[in-house]
Amino acid sequence: MDYLNKFKQYLNKLDEELEDEIEEANVTANMDGGEGPAKTPNAFSDNSKKSKKKQKDNATASTGFDVVNDSLYMKMMKSFNSPGQLNEGSYQDYKKDPTSTPQQKVNRGIAEVNKMLGLMERTVNNNLRLKTEMGVQSNHFWKSTGNRFAKINERMTRIAHRLKELSQ
Repeated sequence: MDYLNKFKQYLNKLDEELEDEIEEANVTANMDGGEGPAKTPNAFSDNSKKSKKKQKDNATASTGFDVVNDSLYMKMMKSFNSPGQLNEGSYQDYKKDPTSTPQQKVNRGIAEVNKMLGLMERTVNNNLRLKTEMGVQSNHFWKSTGNRFAKINERMTRIAHRLKELSQ
């Protein structure tokens, strides 16, 4: 027991010494000299042309590299993944995009479809599992959900035929 008491005394003494040595820690104390607001350019910028130009200038000046614009393929994918539809003239832009060959465009497109189907399958599986575990009955679905099931089924059939065409 004597060793245990000595060990406790040693720990208490060590704790007191550390408390004397350690001062208040502050993660912002040394930022930009510690005075004034943080110097983060464009922290609250908008999407105006002036702000975008300033961001581009700052990025170029700080890294020494030029900012590269997205290819038309990437622009299409972003617009496809965002709310809204691809505009009708976009196929021509997609077709004429010089950054990729037609084979690359088709291969990337199929990879993107595969990725989207994976996400869709995961969503369907999660909801099926939830429905089963929680005992949700089909008659509890909203009327619009029943309509969506029919439309999704039609679309999937149409897409399956198109994929078969594309693969031949």
